[in-house]
Amino acid sequence: MGGMSWAAVGNGVFQGFLHHIARQIDRDKVDFAVAESCTSWFYEQLKKPVRPDVKQLSFVTEEDRSHACAGRYPGINEARQAFAHSQSTLSLSLTFYQLALVADRDDDERYDAGELQDILASLKVALLPGDHLQLLAKLTGKFDDVREAVEFTILTDSMQALYSKGYRFTDADQAAMGRVTGES
Repeated sequence: MGGMSWAAVGNGVFQGFLHHIARQIDRDKVDFAVAESCTSWFYEQLKKPVRPDVKQLSFVTEEDRSHACAGRYPGINEARQAFAHSQSTLSLSLTFYQLALVADRDDDERYDAGELQDILASLKVALLPGDHLQLLAKLTGKFDDVREAVEFTILTDSMQALYSKGYRFTDADQAAMGRVTGES
């Protein structure tokens, strides 16, 4: 494959890949916050004293039933499951963002040919002839698949593969992570 095609494509791939992951992180943060607050709400419902004149079976009042969390989750167990799942997917998305940053070895906010080949190899994304025009779609598709499966092993193996080639999580990467997590 000619160097020109890799270089030209590499410019937009880094930004597009980060943008795709950052948008998912924003959605994951919302899902996490909702599941967390609903889990707390259900716990509060369990703590409410039951009046003796009300049958034990219906400890949830009409007001409680109309609460957004009651409409979202059948009960506390589902809210807790959603909380645990959203915690995992948010963590995975953040770790994937970190991987995307680490793969930009020289922190110039673009992937050069070597960086592209290394991130694709580390994620075991196979390229067919002509696929260089769809590098961003290949990377975002891999992210979506790994996130859907909540498959941390692929991610940790990929990070290890990059670290073994001398890639590092730099101060610039840390600053970029701070921006996406809201800690900067």
